[in-house]
Amino acid sequence: MSKSAEWDLIVVGAGAAGIGAGLAARAAGLKTQILEAADRIGGRAHTVRERGIAYDLGCHFLHSASRNPFSLAALTRGETIRMHGTQGAFPPALYRDGVLQDEETRAACGRYYAECYQRSLAVQADVSVAAAIDGQSPFRDIYTGWCGAIVGVPPERISTEDVKAYAETGEDWPVKDGYGALIAGLADGLPIRTGCPVSAIDRTGETVRVETPGGTLTARAVIVTVSSDVLRSGSIRFTPDLPDSVRAALEDVRLGFAERVALFTDGPVMDPPVIAHIMPRAGHMIGVNFHEFGQNTIGGYLAGDLAADLAREGGRAALIDYTLDAVVEILGSDLRGKILGAISSCWSTDPNILGGYSAALPGRHAARAALREPFDDRLALAGEACSPDAFSTAHGAYITGTHTVSRMLQGGLRAG
Repeated sequence: MSKSAEWDLIVVGAGAAGIGAGLAARAAGLKTQILEAADRIGGRAHTVRERGIAYDLGCHFLHSASRNPFSLAALTRGETIRMHGTQGAFPPALYRDGVLQDEETRAACGRYYAECYQRSLAVQADVSVAAAIDGQSPFRDIYTGWCGAIVGVPPERISTEDVKAYAETGEDWPVKDGYGALIAGLADGLPIRTGCPVSAIDRTGETVRVETPGGTLTARAVIVTVSSDVLRSGSIRFTPDLPDSVRAALEDVRLGFAERVALFTDGPVMDPPVIAHIMPRAGHMIGVNFHEFGQNTIGGYLAGDLAADLAREGGRAALIDYTLDAVVEILGSDLRGKILGAISSCWSTDPNILGGYSAALPGRHAARAALREPFDDRLALAGEACSPDAFSTAHGAYITGTHTVSRMLQGGLRAG
């Protein structure tokens, strides 16, 4: 590797993977520069503060908390977190067409969720989850919404091998002051340039050349951590191009869609607070979390094709309206007068993200391996889509960033 570059390592993207790579590079003594296209760090981890309340517009739960590296950081920093396992048989509360379903119906829906999961594990081929489950269940439409919440796509576009590969412990811990804020806090002191999109990466010369609006930077090695759909979009030009196997994998491992909405209320509107799956008359299930951490919020989670369609057609306003209409169906029209404000993500149309988190197409789970396979000692990919067993999570992305730096060090990358 060349010793004449400005930087030992350039990391493209300052989300969880880029921060993980940056921390590992700093520990190794590498002269590193992290370039972030957005005006903030964190990527799909993004906490905003409204009306004195921290709210995650991106990832929120410390999934598989006992082996999640961010859990230790949260506990060390004294963050307020709620330690609990997955809420038993889902959904904790179930509404259809504005009516709270009885316990027998809710439990039956939970059993169907569990049955679908077991059938997905049992199938001996990489097929769609839709092909593995009972499609005649009266809960099939609700389950479609649940799949969107978990994977970002409907059962027809979920690989059963993805389901099998994903490792979880059942521990999902929310962070009161924001998972996004926690992740961003870990980046303190890292050399990050925000508002600095990368348009081209050329590794034909002695050093790797990285094109930015501020000019060309050179490095001995580059790690690219942007989302799989941003890579697929061609917004970053690679010379030589990425290998055919990687280009094919980017077609097979696409981002699903997930959006988060917060409605701020003038006081409690649901006593006791509850997490609910709501199937409104509009016909697409959403998740709603009333008054998490005792705060005056109604948190909406819209995912899958519903989230994508609303974001494209009406942006944040459409996502907020759908959430509010769904909650009004169960609490009554007086609720509208108790709403003080609302915010929403819009990851689906954010050019720096273009979706929620990755889902391999049925029959294409093996494509994930191509994304993480080393194909050049000077260029590598990292991010949640590259994770073998924690894709779709912030900690999965972070781990790929740290592992990629370790792999480059083993391949000969040294401080210049």
